[in-house]
Amino acid sequence: MGPAARARARIFVASLLAAAAPRMAAASPPTNAAPPPERAEAAPPSPPARAEAAPDLDKLRAEYDRLREELFKARVRSQKASEKVFPSRMDVHLRWKGGPDFVIRKARMLLDGAELWDSADRPQTDDVIDVSARSVKPGPHAFTVRLEVRPKTEVKGGTKTGADKLGYTSEHTFAIVVADSGLTHLALTADEDGNPPEYEPELELEIELEK
Repeated sequence: MGPAARARARIFVASLLAAAAPRMAAASPPTNAAPPPERAEAAPPSPPARAEAAPDLDKLRAEYDRLREELFKARVRSQKASEKVFPSRMDVHLRWKGGPDFVIRKARMLLDGAELWDSADRPQTDDVIDVSARSVKPGPHAFTVRLEVRPKTEVKGGTKTGADKLGYTSEHTFAIVVADSGLTHLALTADEDGNPPEYEPELELEIELEK
């Protein structure tokens, strides 16, 4: 090959390389390109919610006793205030004649929906309940008596029977009138002639006035 032919061959190769350079640059990745973003790791699962703690029965009982004591003191203050306002008074005498087969487990008395007397959790072992005299606004009132009655517990062969038998709650409301002055006596007589589960409670009320 002569010098002229070699020159033409070099020119031809240079032109081929110049034409292929853009395609080669596009195919090769840039050296300063940023690396692909890393895949974010999944967040760890949140811990399960803690179960609520059981209530503290001792604290609840203490709070109940505190509120009951405050209520009792409030009633005493109200009673003392009413004694200076109302000259009329009222007391209650309840006699239970349902024994020996039935006993009063709990008793409660209300005047116009407000508590007048409550046995609470104290067992009623006597057949007579006396509510001391207190000042009451004269005029008409609604007097309510609630009794929880149970069969009497007996011991047979060393085992107590009767206490877990079906009892009942009896509620009676009387329309009464308290005198303008003096002491109004409410005499209640309660009886039980039925047998479980067919109860026949009876409650009678007599009103007497003492000047």
